[in-house]
Amino acid sequence: MADLKISQLPAVTTPLALTEELPTVQSSTTRKVTASQLLTGVIVTEATTSRTLGASDNGKIIYCTSGSATTITCAAGLGAGFNVTIIQGGAGKVTVAAGGQTLVSYSSLFSTMGQFAVISLICPVANTFVAAGNLGV
Repeated sequence: MADLKISQLPAVTTPLALTEELPTVQSSTTRKVTASQLLTGVIVTEATTSRTLGASDNGKIIYCTSGSATTITCAAGLGAGFNVTIIQGGAGKVTVAAGGQTLVSYSSLFSTMGQFAVISLICPVANTFVAAGNLGV
């Protein structure tokens, strides 16, 4: 195949089979990866009662399975555009904490409403997090 700019390539047809191979650079080496492999690790199971978000959590779904209350803390330096989705999969309520950052929500609530509640944390500007979703007391 001749060298083409990405903008010159035809669009894919959907849905993807997830077996499509794509080039990626890992540890300074170009390697192939399937679309399915790219999605692996998007859902992270959290069984503990405490977690501090890190850069590697960006774009992930954290599925909290504890039967006890869980606290997810926003860390400094996660920059504008950071986002994470949190699901209360277990009986324990999930609360998000500022960790020294600015944390706001429409209703000033920062805990899940109950089992299977879904909340999102979005960082529109550095060190400011907006919580949204199934928030309760």
